[in-house]
Amino acid sequence: MISAIVLAAGESSRMGTPKALLPVGEETFLSAVCARLSEAGVAEIVAVLGADAERVRSSRRVAASIVVNPAYRDGQLSSLRCGLRAVASGSHGALVTLVDHPLVSAATYRTMREEAEKEPGMILVASHRGRGGHPVVFPRSVFAELFAAPAGEGARAVVRADPARVRRIAFDDPGIVADIDTPEEYKRMVRTG
Repeated sequence: MISAIVLAAGESSRMGTPKALLPVGEETFLSAVCARLSEAGVAEIVAVLGADAERVRSSRRVAASIVVNPAYRDGQLSSLRCGLRAVASGSHGALVTLVDHPLVSAATYRTMREEAEKEPGMILVASHRGRGGHPVVFPRSVFAELFAAPAGEGARAVVRADPARVRRIAFDDPGIVADIDTPEEYKRMVRTG
């Protein structure tokens, strides 16, 4: 089994409002990401909240276990570690995605999950037109390295440590690199769908 971790703990300072609550279609960013993961056959989804955790939690029911990172100000790696501690002990790895990537398709998540099940020791990085993005799958065999990674480098340090265990998977899915951090980026996303 491959679990999913949705990182949604940031302060959304550039956006000015919690990104997890921004509307995308009939859903919020967080509920859209969780719905697509569920559609992709991911059995366990853990959403890591931090800033505005209670507001996000109470806004709408999402198909995920909620974990709150009290140290969210320590950066994204602290939230990833919080999520890794929460995944089931029987999970073979974690498919990690960000709440500000709400346009990733269920088909992309499904392919990443299936490839991770075929190659249980590999770190898998989704890419679009040569650019890496999210999701990324970390096998359980590197969880200890993620806990030991330097805060300033985060998960990238683990990805770069041994290129032989990393495989990029190319997709025709622009959602992989559509990082929506500012009101301008959000307006562009709403206009282009």
